[in-house]
Parts: sequence; structure tokens; C-alpha cells
Amino acid sequence: MKFAHMADIHLGHRQYGLKQREDDMASSFRATLKLALQSDPDAILLPGDLFDSRDLRPKVLEEAENALELVPDDVPVLVSRGNHDENLTPRDVTWLNFLHRRDQIVLLETALRGEGEAATFRPYDPDKDTGHAGFYDVETDAGTVRVYGLQWRGARTDTALTQVARGIKKTNADNGDPDYTVLLGHFGIEDEVPSLGGNVTHAELREVRDVVDYLALGHIHKQYSSSDWIFNPGSPEAHNTQEAHEDWNHGYYEVTLSPASEGYDGPGRLAHSVNHHHSRRRPYFRPPAFDVTPYDTHGELFEAFRDHVTNHESNLDSVLQQEEFLKGGDQRRPLVDLRFEGTLQFDRSEFSTDELADLVEDAYDALYVQTNTSRVTSAEIEELLKGLDDDEVFIDGRLQTEALNSASSRLLRMNLDSARGLKTSQLSLVTPTEWRRPTKTLRTSPSSSRSAAANSLRMKPRT
Repeated sequence: MKFAHMADIHLGHRQYGLKQREDDMASSFRATLKLALQSDPDAILLPGDLFDSRDLRPKVLEEAENALELVPDDVPVLVSRGNHDENLTPRDVTWLNFLHRRDQIVLLETALRGEGEAATFRPYDPDKDTGHAGFYDVETDAGTVRVYGLQWRGARTDTALTQVARGIKKTNADNGDPDYTVLLGHFGIEDEVPSLGGNVTHAELREVRDVVDYLALGHIHKQYSSSDWIFNPGSPEAHNTQEAHEDWNHGYYEVTLSPASEGYDGPGRLAHSVNHHHSRRRPYFRPPAFDVTPYDTHGELFEAFRDHVTNHESNLDSVLQQEEFLKGGDQRRPLVDLRFEGTLQFDRSEFSTDELADLVEDAYDALYVQTNTSRVTSAEIEELLKGLDDDEVFIDGRLQTEALNSASSRLLRMNLDSARGLKTSQLSLVTPTEWRRPTKTLRTSPSSSRSAAANSLRMKPRT
């Protein structure tokens, strides 16, 4: 018995307003399905966010149907609802219901009752036009695999999980115990991806673990697993520059079931072997940040930046040749994350990031170039901060808003060419609780504290 697990397809997402990125979402879904089908799975699991929005253009629905037609009729595509498919005030009929009624997916949902009560699950019946089911039994020679689905519940996921666990116990008592149990869910687990957070703790999953062998998750776009029963495959496509980092894996799981050994700690009689595979997606390229500090004019900076771009062409080539970024064996145009840092020595109005982005687009044949100047400050700000008493700016390791407000007011009054067009709204001042000066530099590194203060005065980046 085998099944494939993928999530967060986001059909219809037109990232950066580009039609090509919308096409990428459909292309990566088809490619992922084709890869998964090579292992001849008995079912395909998709826990949430098949679509990027519940309001679909006709083309997006057509792309979904065309991709799903790749799946043999005897392989069910078992889907639960994510936050992008539908919000917490669901409509009577959604596009997922539509696909369910056309037998292209099986939409699984939980009927939640009052708090503390057991949820109810209606078995799948192909002869009943209900728009969804509660659970689906996959019958194989290895045994019965029962798949349940919990729709997106947001901040109420924890209470829903308690009802789900109790409902699964009751359903199994009424319908017989399966050999293996899967629950589809669309939520994050606390501490598994610390930078993104999560609204469900491991403690809140204890009752679920008593009745579930495999928790098939979506929602977080980064691949992770925990305790050998919680699995999140990561979205097939990266949807922003953070998701494109090297430590973010994207793809799907191939899960093989076999009789459980004596030491298996799950509730079923089957145990799993899980392998993660990369999806096929468009590459992101992130060259090292470019330091603007050494250059006295934009012309000097431009020439040095041209060399910087040339020097990293070989790094780009190595990225484009990776198998996960190829399409039919051909290289694809990259998305480029262009970052700048340091202190400008000339008027900021002369710092043309659009011109630099155009250079990169031509040199790298990039589909899109995103520029980030959040780590760039100006020489005028640095000069102003030199006149501040370090102990006045930082007290007990905390940045003092009042001192920086005073500094920014003086900066705006300065009769400097570089101050022309500088708006109060462009000064990003922070509250005392948002900054903490590192303890080890509290007394010994005034320059570090001034750099942090300068960061807080920088203008907002263009993205």
C-alpha cells in the first residue's frame, strides 16, 4: 500500500502580478502529480490550499481539472479545505464541492459539534450528492486505510482536534477499526518552524495520536516532520524569497505501508516508511548582498555592481542546472532576490535601484528582480548619529525612542541636498520594546549601537 502526500498548491497565485507565475503554480502541480504517480500510489492526499483564493477565474478551475485528469480513476484524490480555499464563514457551495461532485476529488470535512462533544464523520458514498464526506476507506491487499479530513479552523484548531479525536473513536466503534488511520489537517505545529510560529502544540495532539497513525499537514510551506507521525511536505512552489532559502525543501511525500513490528507505537496494524521528494519549480537566485559604502557616486557604484553581477554568473548557472529547477530538461528563467547594504556616500535620490534591477534582469535573463534596501542607510544619518551620546541612545540595553525622534527632527530641518524629499513617514522609528541592544556590546561597542540606531532611521525598502 502506497500513498502520496502534497499540499499548498495555490492554483491561481499570480505572484508579483506575473501571469507566468500563475502558470508556474499549475505547471508545478502537474509535474508533482506525474512524479508521484510514477510509484503507483493507491491514493493521493492534499490537505488544503489547492486554490489560492475561493474566487476563481475560469482558467484556474480549468487548470485544476486538467491536472486532476492525470490521476487514474481508481486512485482517489483526498482533499481537505485550507484557509485559501475557504475562510471561516464558508459558502454553501465552493469550487472544492464542485470538484467533489464531479468525482475529481473526494472532499473530506469534519462535522463539529458543541465544545467537548465528539465530531461526526459521514462515510463517503459515491451515490449521494452531498458535496463532501467525512472519511474515506482505501481498501488494499495490505488492509484498510481510513482517511479523515479536518478543514481550516484557525485559532479554534485546538478545540476542534479534541472533538476530532473523540469522533474518530466513535466512528471506528460504529464502522470497525481500520488497519491504519490518516488525518488531513491545515495548521502549523508550534516550534517546528520557529520563524513562522504555529497555533497547535504537541500537547494538544496527544488525544489525536491515540487514534491517528499519520497526520498529513499543509499550511506551512516548508517541509518538516516530527515524532515519525507528523508530516508536512512543503508547497511545490516557493511563494516568496524566504521560502526560496536553501534550507526550505519543497515537494511531496511518498509513503509506503507494511505490517507493523512489535515496537510500533501507533494505533494501527500497519506502519509507514516515508520518503520526501523535491518538486519541480522555478528557481530563485540570491546573490550575496552588495555593499554600497565604498562608492562616492552612483556611477562608481553602478560599475562596481556590474562586476558584482558578472562575478556571480557561475553561481547562478549551478543553481539553474539543479534537477528540481528544470522543466522538461530545460533551464528556466530565475527570480532574483537583490539585496543592498551599507552606507550611501551620495544623495539617496541618485541611488537608482530600478536601473540596477534592469542590469540584473538583462545579465541573468531573470523573470523578475526583487530589490531590498532595508539595510542601507545614508552618510547624513550616520554623521548625525555621531553627535549623539551613546548612553543617551541606549539605556539598560534599550533603544530610546525619544532620542531618535529628536535626531530625526533635526535631520529633517537640515538644509542638505540629501534631505530634499525625505518624508517623516519614511523614517522607521521603533518602540523601546522592539529593540534590544546585545549585552556583550552594551559598554564596549558604541559603533554597533549607532549602527542599530541608524537601521531604525532607514527609509522603507522598495520591493
